[in-house]
Amino acid sequence: MTLLDAAYALEELAAGRTPDRARLLAGALALDRAGVEEFADRDLLGAAAELHLVAGGGTVNLTKQGRTRAKDWAAAVRRLTG
Repeated sequence: MTLLDAAYALEELAAGRTPDRARLLAGALALDRAGVEEFADRDLLGAAAELHLVAGGGTVNLTKQGRTRAKDWAAAVRRLTG
Protein backbone atom coordinates (compact mmCIF):
# COMPACT_ATOMS: atom_id res chain seq x y z
CA MET A 1 0.00 0.00 0.00
CA THR A 2 1.55 3.22 -1.12
CA LEU A 3 0.47 6.69 -1.98
CA LEU A 4 1.65 5.91 -5.50
CA ASP A 5 -1.26 3.46 -5.75
CA ALA A 6 -3.60 6.28 -4.80
CA ALA A 7 -2.08 8.57 -7.43
CA TYR A 8 -2.29 5.80 -10.03
CA ALA A 9 -5.97 5.17 -9.29
CA LEU A 10 -6.80 8.86 -9.53
CA GLU A 11 -4.84 9.18 -12.78
CA GLU A 12 -6.78 6.27 -14.23
CA LEU A 13 -10.04 7.96 -13.27
CA ALA A 14 -8.75 11.21 -14.78
CA ALA A 15 -8.10 9.33 -18.03
CA GLY A 16 -11.64 7.93 -17.97
CA ARG A 17 -10.47 4.40 -17.19
CA THR A 18 -11.33 2.04 -14.38
CA PRO A 19 -8.32 1.53 -12.10
CA ASP A 20 -7.09 -1.90 -11.11
CA ARG A 21 -9.19 -2.83 -8.07
CA ALA A 22 -6.28 -4.02 -5.93
CA ARG A 23 -4.32 -0.82 -6.50
CA LEU A 24 -7.44 1.26 -5.93
CA LEU A 25 -8.03 -0.38 -2.56
CA ALA A 26 -4.34 -0.10 -1.67
CA GLY A 27 -4.38 3.58 -2.56
CA ALA A 28 -7.48 4.28 -0.48
CA LEU A 29 -5.87 2.54 2.51
CA ALA A 30 -2.60 4.40 1.97
CA LEU A 31 -4.40 7.74 2.10
CA ASP A 32 -6.09 6.64 5.33
CA ARG A 33 -2.77 5.66 6.85
CA ALA A 34 -1.19 8.93 5.75
CA GLY A 35 -3.77 10.70 7.86
CA VAL A 36 -4.92 13.10 5.15
CA GLU A 37 -7.47 14.55 7.56
CA GLU A 38 -4.55 16.04 9.50
CA PHE A 39 -3.37 17.95 6.43
CA ALA A 40 -6.74 19.69 6.02
CA ASP A 41 -5.92 20.07 2.33
CA ARG A 42 -9.04 20.13 0.15
CA ASP A 43 -7.35 18.23 -2.67
CA LEU A 44 -6.16 15.42 -0.40
CA LEU A 45 -9.50 15.19 1.35
CA GLY A 46 -11.22 15.08 -2.05
CA ALA A 47 -8.84 12.40 -3.26
CA ALA A 48 -9.50 10.25 -0.21
CA ALA A 49 -13.26 10.68 -0.53
CA GLU A 50 -13.20 9.83 -4.24
CA LEU A 51 -11.16 6.67 -3.76
CA HIS A 52 -13.37 5.54 -0.89
CA LEU A 53 -16.44 6.11 -3.03
CA VAL A 54 -15.06 4.05 -5.91
CA ALA A 55 -13.62 1.37 -3.60
CA GLY A 56 -17.06 0.99 -2.04
CA GLY A 57 -18.58 0.26 -5.43
CA GLY A 58 -19.75 3.77 -6.19
CA THR A 59 -19.37 5.50 -9.50
CA VAL A 60 -17.76 8.83 -10.18
CA ASN A 61 -18.55 11.71 -12.46
CA LEU A 62 -16.18 11.22 -15.38
CA THR A 63 -17.18 14.35 -17.23
CA LYS A 64 -14.42 16.67 -18.34
CA GLN A 65 -14.72 18.52 -15.03
CA GLY A 66 -14.64 15.28 -13.02
CA ARG A 67 -11.55 14.04 -14.88
CA THR A 68 -9.80 17.38 -14.32
CA ARG A 69 -10.58 17.21 -10.62
CA ALA A 70 -9.19 13.64 -10.41
CA LYS A 71 -6.02 14.79 -12.20
CA ASP A 72 -5.58 17.62 -9.68
CA TRP A 73 -6.10 15.19 -6.80
CA ALA A 74 -3.51 12.81 -8.26
CA ALA A 75 -1.01 15.68 -8.40
CA ALA A 76 -1.71 16.54 -4.77
CA VAL A 77 -1.11 12.93 -3.73
CA ARG A 78 2.11 12.78 -5.75
CA ARG A 79 3.37 15.87 -3.93
CA LEU A 80 3.14 13.87 -0.70
CA THR A 81 5.44 11.20 -2.13
CA GLY A 82 8.25 13.70 -2.53
